[in-house]
Amino acid sequence: MMHINQFIDRIKTAESRSTRDFIMSLQDARNLHADITKLLLKLEELSAPTTQQEPVIKVEVTGGNF
Repeated sequence: MMHINQFIDRIKTAESRSTRDFIMSLQDARNLHADITKLLLKLEELSAPTTQQEPVIKVEVTGGNF
């Protein structure tokens, strides 16, 4: 997520200088897009319900000869 952090840093710099416009290269935009896409795919993966069921473990405790 390096490109997201770089974007945030550039925005902060522009704001601190009271810059009215912000321009980024097409390559920087592509890199930012790639990071955002990866992040969204990971979020989707983590929020998707799992279809695998946990194995059921049955424990039986007996008194034996006690």
